[in-house]
Amino acid sequence: MAYSDLPAHLFKSLHLPNPKSYNVYLVGSRLWGTNTDKSDWDVLIVGDVSSEQLSSLHKSQYDIKLLDRQEFIARAKQGSIIEVICALMRKEDMLQCAFNIGDLSVDPDAIKIWLQERQVKDLAKAEKFWQKGNRQSGWKILRHILHSKALYNHLADILREKQVTLSIEDVQTIVRSVTYLCDKSWMQLDWSDVYTAVIDVLTQL
Repeated sequence: MAYSDLPAHLFKSLHLPNPKSYNVYLVGSRLWGTNTDKSDWDVLIVGDVSSEQLSSLHKSQYDIKLLDRQEFIARAKQGSIIEVICALMRKEDMLQCAFNIGDLSVDPDAIKIWLQERQVKDLAKAEKFWQKGNRQSGWKILRHILHSKALYNHLADILREKQVTLSIEDVQTIVRSVTYLCDKSWMQLDWSDVYTAVIDVLTQL
């Protein structure tokens, strides 16, 4: 399905009012460029919504998250990396652009703090998968940790500029630059050795 077909298809399924009033962003593996033919479509929908409306939904091949506009902006300012990336996304790389986010001031230090806190949680989650024998899922989390660090490094540089935008191609180029660092041979190692390897790579980035 072409990107341009996604919003109309989603809004028809979700029965959201005023479908043209939302920003729609591609997220997940199809944004990172790590998707396979079987990957779901992960989509973030942002607009003026009430607390009674859905916050997330899995429907067929779609994983959809709905955020109120002010909550989206607050998360971006707090340094949540996916909201930062979406807020900086070029209009032509959005699935639908209904409004401008405005002059969003994001502090690279906020992203760094958010990322450090997220890394602790993600490493703990990966370890649980490892101990349960689901190393493939754990390895994907480790890969995402490295991708996020590479994206932060890029954001820390460009956020010093006045005019900052990102394209999907930009994101995928950054992700590709570190994908090789997440070695699939890690899945043959005990968790203690994997943890050491991940920390070593993060230190190098």
